[in-house]
Amino acid sequence: MALSTRSLQIPKGGKSHFWHESFDKSLYLYGLCYARDKILMSRKAIIVEGEFDVATLHSNDFKMTIGVCGSSFSLIQAGLLSRYCSEVFVVFDGDDSGKKSIKRVMELVKKNRLESNLDECGMNYVPVYLPDGVDPDSYVLRKGSKGFRELLVNSRNKKVVIN
Repeated sequence: MALSTRSLQIPKGGKSHFWHESFDKSLYLYGLCYARDKILMSRKAIIVEGEFDVATLHSNDFKMTIGVCGSSFSLIQAGLLSRYCSEVFVVFDGDDSGKKSIKRVMELVKKNRLESNLDECGMNYVPVYLPDGVDPDSYVLRKGSKGFRELLVNSRNKKVVIN
């Protein structure tokens, strides 16, 4: 168990302030204890960056959503997820950092041969790119559950080649 908080008061000209208890974030998936049953039933997981994304997506019926508490996804987290599902949607923020993080996840998948072929055991990782400046919670609030679901399906149907 670990503690993470966020100051809701943003100083003028500043960014919101996060405080994390000293723990190795690469060992945890935020909200997994709540999402586990839905992930097992659907065999799918949605990975997002932050706690607010997880809460908003759960509130909009995407109860298989978990967070990485940042923008890094580790091999340990991938191993943990492999116990529960066979398809992972990687939905990080639509900023430069989020797009680079998705690329790092897909490189991790390729380097460690985590991606499955149709006839093998393994997992299917689906990169989901949001519009510039949009994060998962604001996307689902603007486009609704149906719009977010369409984004996931359309992303799955695209084949992304990692160089």
